[in-house]
Amino acid sequence: MPEATTDRRVARGEETRRRLAEAMIALLEEDVAQPSAREIAERAGVSLRLVFHHFEDMEQVLRAAVAVQVGRHWNRLQPVDPSLPLDEKVHRIVRQRETLYEAIAPVRRAAARAEAESPTISTELARARRQLRRGLEAIFESELSVSPDESLDALDVAASWETWDLLRTRMGAGRAAARRVVVRMMTSLLENQGGSR
Repeated sequence: MPEATTDRRVARGEETRRRLAEAMIALLEEDVAQPSAREIAERAGVSLRLVFHHFEDMEQVLRAAVAVQVGRHWNRLQPVDPSLPLDEKVHRIVRQRETLYEAIAPVRRAAARAEAESPTISTELARARRQLRRGLEAIFESELSVSPDESLDALDVAASWETWDLLRTRMGAGRAAARRVVVRMMTSLLENQGGSR
């Protein structure tokens, strides 16, 4: 088979896999809790047969969707200079997380519902939580020096997706109000740690 034909076939396959992953994300964003292979195929505009031609099972489709979602949104978290004043660091972190959390909200809620049943989602959410925690630890190292483990746990909860979603969905806070609450919690936790600037 000519190399150009093989390259085109590979490219078409990659494009179809991406369309299927994006279709799953779109359905999750529309609050379809567990999109079926048929629903995903219809949304992607391909036959049901192609879903299982490109993926062994639905867990693999989900894994591809996770990769697309990470690529779309996690670049919103940028490094924050640890030498900045405390209030500036807190505001930058909260703004970045607000933007991330609002962008991923519908898919993240669907992921929370499926976490116990899906190894892919469980693994990805654990990875995301570790990444977010390490970010806080690096930025607020000097402030956390007095009681690092307990203080980091408290800070991690204050800045978490779960806290943001509680404020936004259960308590009905608007974005600005939720942001102010998270800033207040983080500042209160950090300013008495002995290393604030």
